[in-house]
Amino acid sequence: MNAVVVFESLWGNTAAVARAIADGIGPGTRVLSTSEATPQVVADAGLLVAGCPVIAFGVPTQQRLEGVRTEVGRAPSDPDLTQPPMHQWLDGLAQGTGRCAAFDTRVRGPFGSASPKVLRATERLGYRSVVKPEALHVSGKYGPLRDGELDRARRWGQDLGRQSA
Repeated sequence: MNAVVVFESLWGNTAAVARAIADGIGPGTRVLSTSEATPQVVADAGLLVAGCPVIAFGVPTQQRLEGVRTEVGRAPSDPDLTQPPMHQWLDGLAQGTGRCAAFDTRVRGPFGSASPKVLRATERLGYRSVVKPEALHVSGKYGPLRDGELDRARRWGQDLGRQSA
């Protein structure tokens, strides 16, 4: 199966989750940032998994990331703002025929979600959902991931691989 996991990550948490999901899906699964996942690379994916952090209660947009720019120097590390935000990447995604899944990284609590919107965006482009969106949790605004979340992400990836085979 040609599987691709695409992520946007600001402080490395979502990137780590994406790699764990890919490990679970199996060998040959590509893990790409939104800057690396061109429409040509994603076009042949039999399974597309997309994920991002929750920023300002939702999917990162350029406007929402302006607020993140103010975190430079106050966060434990500077955010990676070199990738296109997930919202922009989804706007450039071409029609697809494969299966899809979505995840987000977020603080536990009533602070919004991103994965349901990411999943709906991919479904509107013709991808077929394999499972409900998944939330992986960080300990604080900048992380780190909560204990056990990478193992949970890996198991979720294994489930995706089985359901998409």
